[in-house]
Amino acid sequence: QRALPPPLGPAGVGQLEHDRRNAALAPMGNATSAIETSGDCHGTAARRQNNRDVFGAGVSAFRQELSGDGCPAPIPIREASMRARPRVVVRKRPLFEHEAAQDFDVLSCQGGTDVWGEGDAAALWVTRAMLAADHRTMYCEHHGFYADAVFGEAASTAEVYNAVLGGPLQHGSTTVLCFGQTGSGKTFTLAGIIDILREALPSGGGRWRVSALEVAGNAVTDLLHASARCVLRDDAGRCTRAVLLPASSAEADAAGEVG
Repeated sequence: QRALPPPLGPAGVGQLEHDRRNAALAPMGNATSAIETSGDCHGTAARRQNNRDVFGAGVSAFRQELSGDGCPAPIPIREASMRARPRVVVRKRPLFEHEAAQDFDVLSCQGGTDVWGEGDAAALWVTRAMLAADHRTMYCEHHGFYADAVFGEAASTAEVYNAVLGGPLQHGSTTVLCFGQTGSGKTFTLAGIIDILREALPSGGGRWRVSALEVAGNAVTDLLHASARCVLRDDAGRCTRAVLLPASSAEADAAGEVG
């Protein structure tokens, strides 16, 4: 039996863990990224890397299922009543050369790139390389994470910009929040969006305000001012503003001398 997927929550994304044992596998049939290494030759990473051909074939078979009539689980439906919520967009980056040399791609995209529309959502599937209790039988688990749109590794930053910001920019303020681990492509994506904005915003008439901040723990930097250190403050209207720190204060703050 296949469980029905949860509805899209307030954050605009649902999650369904879908455990499928691939019968075909049963008979054994960037500079900031780093390959996981361990002295344990029986660990998860070692098992995946040592049997990349077998598990890679399982990923390929799963992607064929996604592209065909078969679907591991129904995709949630986005309704008009959900328009006021934030939109969740996933962008998959390609493997770096050193990653592809030792490992394989375990992310599969399903669905479209219509960020603001209604109807079917999209999904990013993560494949886990698994070993049965007999320590001989290998199989794959496929876990689905739902979002409003999913962009594959072939999508350009311009495509992401047009889908996410092309329409909303004409109707008021818009916030883009990039979230992900180190090396996932946040800075690359945001820098590309800023470059496109420079050309897209009209030079005459109207008033535009653009800010780009990086928040890493307690450190906040302004990406539009050479990564200058800044602090967040509320103004009289209770709006949060980024305030640049004087050079001396920023240096002291970086050294841990300013709380």
